[in-house]
Amino acid sequence: MDSAALLNRVDELPRLPKAISELLDAVNDDNATVKSIATKVAHDPLISARVLRLANCAHYGRSREVGTIDEAVVRLGMQTLRTLVLASAVIGAVPKCEGIDLAQFWGQTFEIALYSQEMAKRCGAMPEEAFTCGILHRIGDLLIAAVSPEDAAKIAEAVAQGKDKHEFERELLGYDSPDIGALLAKNWKFTTALVEGILYQDHPKDSDPFSKLAALLCLSYKVLDEWDTIEDDEKTSWLSQLATKKGLRMEMGGLRTKLTELRGSGFEIGKALA
Repeated sequence: MDSAALLNRVDELPRLPKAISELLDAVNDDNATVKSIATKVAHDPLISARVLRLANCAHYGRSREVGTIDEAVVRLGMQTLRTLVLASAVIGAVPKCEGIDLAQFWGQTFEIALYSQEMAKRCGAMPEEAFTCGILHRIGDLLIAAVSPEDAAKIAEAVAQGKDKHEFERELLGYDSPDIGALLAKNWKFTTALVEGILYQDHPKDSDPFSKLAALLCLSYKVLDEWDTIEDDEKTSWLSQLATKKGLRMEMGGLRTKLTELRGSGFEIGKALA
């Protein structure tokens, strides 16, 4: 594929179905009732199934299994429901891609989203926007794989050989996966802050103004990759130093415990939703 072809095909990028857009509008309406939201969710069988599976997974679930959308909405709460409707919309809107384990892909995506959400609470960023940015940040990978599977295979091989993923993408394509993800987020009319977070996820200090969302994504990957290699009594100091290097001022109290508790939750959610 020509190096700029995908960027020039913005009109061919996936669009959110009208029904999903209306549902997102409904869950983002502060005046909406739980009953009205449950009714709208129930009208979409795929989202209904995902919401029920998620409500019963260990991260959100309790000892008693819920069997209706009304119960699931009550258990999850409006804020969690907002993020799940968005996640379901994204999962449903992006084409299936050969060679990609979607449960693993979405599992890692949710793991990063959960870390970003938790750390956002401690550095003055909006937690739900950080979660949304986490959900969308790897969408460019799927789009490249869907449009140009040959290039996606070359990228995967290069990464397996230890090459820098985004650098290799730019050499091969003339752009990288965050470029495409940011373009899609802009096309879907997400906030400028969220678009910038996706765009600068690999180099947050290049953003102007500084993107806390990008820095949170970058920091979350450090947690994903290195957390289990750091001694427990050194984790807080390690994370504090990393946050400072990424340009974040973060309150550390209780964060080590919370991140440890979150480990693996995203992968469980990915299995439930993929």
